[in-house]
Amino acid sequence: MKELFIDDLTKGKDSDAVEILAWVFDFRDLKKNKFILLRDSTGSIQGVIKKENLFEKFKEISLESVVKVRGTLKKANVKSKLVSIKDKEIEIEDFEIINKAQTLPIPIKDEIETSLAKRLDYRYLDVRKPRIKAIFKIQSAIVNAFREFFLNKKFIEIQPPGIIATATEGGTELFPVQYFEKKAYLAQSPQLYKQLMAISLEKVFCVMPVWRAEKHNTVRHLNESRQMDIEVAFTNDFDVMKLLEECCKYIVKKVKENCKEELAILDKKIEIPKAKYLSYKEAIELLNKEGIKIDYGEDLSNEAEKKLCNLFPNNIVFVHSWPLSLKPFYIMPKEKELSCGFDALYNGLEISSGGQRVHLADLLIERLKANKLKAENFKFYVDAFRYGAPMHSGWSIGLERFTMALLELSNIREACLFPRDRERLTP
Repeated sequence: MKELFIDDLTKGKDSDAVEILAWVFDFRDLKKNKFILLRDSTGSIQGVIKKENLFEKFKEISLESVVKVRGTLKKANVKSKLVSIKDKEIEIEDFEIINKAQTLPIPIKDEIETSLAKRLDYRYLDVRKPRIKAIFKIQSAIVNAFREFFLNKKFIEIQPPGIIATATEGGTELFPVQYFEKKAYLAQSPQLYKQLMAISLEKVFCVMPVWRAEKHNTVRHLNESRQMDIEVAFTNDFDVMKLLEECCKYIVKKVKENCKEELAILDKKIEIPKAKYLSYKEAIELLNKEGIKIDYGEDLSNEAEKKLCNLFPNNIVFVHSWPLSLKPFYIMPKEKELSCGFDALYNGLEISSGGQRVHLADLLIERLKANKLKAENFKFYVDAFRYGAPMHSGWSIGLERFTMALLELSNIREACLFPRDRERLTP
């Protein structure tokens, strides 16, 4: 007999013979009947044991043991919140314990509280919880919607390197690696490489991990994260802000359509966001008016980002035309010491930054020097703009940040399978 997934049983009829492989999510030992709650990647169903010759074997079962169950499909009216298939159950004829689980180091039921640190120590078990699994199914939908959006627009997916010779954004916040006889770094960003492709391939995107050696320890930051990046030739900062707005709306729409069950498990209702555009100057004036003191030329604090999002609920809030001094060397200058750089805020978090890039070699050298960086260290990058480089723009969305913002999670580590921060390097 072919083994089935649990959701295959929704198509089954009464008295169908079935055989499944699953985990034991829960069990109850009553006098006349024994109940096993079975779970696989597709759902959960109740199994009932009525045969007394199986009662002794039932005593060997432990939570999260892997079992092979053979039985008959029956009508049922199951009220347990843990069961996804409530109108059917399996009357178990026989079962085999494939791998008996030892006592669990963390509980698998969502309603039992466990510290985040301990859950992360046993993440491979933690993801068996319906709530945690729901987060990562939604995250999978997010990244696939991002890819789908840009593939539909004829973008090319590229694979930039993760080991680089030069700091992408300057500064010293990089993880050094010994690369044979040379010193190299883990990439802070695919920035330089996606630009080098956009000036020839025109429309590119990538999804890749990045590493930042910043010594922070907050609920909003990781030292390794995943980025969803795009770069587009013949565009300015407002062109790609509009692309970001459209992309975010598309992602939320797809999650809303395709992750109804997961959103229900998380008790989360989401709506397709609108967009609000503010210049940096307008944002600063508005924040000061609202009692959050920020001087012109200062970065936005976490409090300021939350306030702007609260003022414009369910909006992607774009803050554009930043002072040039607050943006990286590769951002194109505007008049009056302004830049073509922007940030995007959503549900109180910065989810993206981007802008128009410098595409003129001489201006790029000037901007490197202004940022106290050695132009010779960026020779391969600067020289690329000497051979007919068009104007171009782009941005990056942090995957974990977007997941955190969309689901309004309290800690970014909830949106990362195996977080890497100052304290955590395992599992």
